[in-house]
Amino acid sequence: MQRTTIKDIAAAAGVSHTTVSYVLNQNPNQKISDKTRKKVLEAARKLNYIPNENARSLRSDSTHCITVALEKSITHTRFSGILQGIREELGAEGYGLLLTGFQTRENMENPYYLDSVLQRRADGIIYISSDGLSPSCSKNIETYNLPFVACDCCPEEEGLASVSFDYEKGAFEVACRLFGEGARRILYWQPDVPTFQEAYRVTGLERAKELYPGTSIEICKMPWVPDNSSSNNRYPLIDDVCRQSLVQNVMPHLVSFEEGDAVVCSWGVMVKHLCVALYQKNAKKLKIALLSDADIPIIPNIRILTSRPGFIRGGRESAKLLLAQLRGEAANLRVVLDPDPPTYVEL
Repeated sequence: MQRTTIKDIAAAAGVSHTTVSYVLNQNPNQKISDKTRKKVLEAARKLNYIPNENARSLRSDSTHCITVALEKSITHTRFSGILQGIREELGAEGYGLLLTGFQTRENMENPYYLDSVLQRRADGIIYISSDGLSPSCSKNIETYNLPFVACDCCPEEEGLASVSFDYEKGAFEVACRLFGEGARRILYWQPDVPTFQEAYRVTGLERAKELYPGTSIEICKMPWVPDNSSSNNRYPLIDDVCRQSLVQNVMPHLVSFEEGDAVVCSWGVMVKHLCVALYQKNAKKLKIALLSDADIPIIPNIRILTSRPGFIRGGRESAKLLLAQLRGEAANLRVVLDPDPPTYVEL
């Protein structure tokens, strides 16, 4: 089927194609009567006219589309939350979203998310960090002066904007709450992976311990499941590794814990298995805390202290910061978001 053109609309409305162009592009510098405007829009509707967005982008110097670079699975609450916040903020401002990975296309020097802006398919980039890693092409982004925001990492280049979460404060506030309620020992169960998020959390826990003499922070590490596992089997594999770590390390460690002591979990999957194990064994009443944004398992009579980093809010702030760059507005290039205050969740 042949595509309707501006000339077709002009013929149907009995006006010049220049007038049609002024009406459809809402040109504020041309005075066109309401009667003529109505005739043009009615003809465009009857002919099912679809604007040529490539041509419109060239005229307005904007695609009204933002590239979001994300390597990890969007089924993970951290990444789905950030993405939801970005989508909501961009949508409210009339921008679309182009989701890409970190891959580089064949015979291309730059990753696709960078080329999408250089080749005018998008106006800017929001880069969602993979385990806190900065983009490999950050120097090129700075060289080309591209609108760019890194979410959940801090690029070394001072000119690149970023939105981060205060993981250290979240862990600190949780530990202070637990120690303040009488816990003497806290077991921190974390993945055995050298990410900056985990380093900040351990620092926060240790800071809290210094405020409460006679307390201790003890650590159990869950073996890391590499990302080269396929998306279809990685999460079941994480479940298996989590259960093994719980049986072999965590539960034996908790034998010496007293009632009122606590376990702090880095990941939501850990809480799920820990709650089931404690419930099945009818173990002594320990406090449980979670440092991530995850669903709480449905186990009766178990209260869980949660500190949520606010990933949806982080996505919104990333989109706001990028839009500010596109508008040429002054903005703080390094935004660090406080976590939500620790809150108990129970059935």
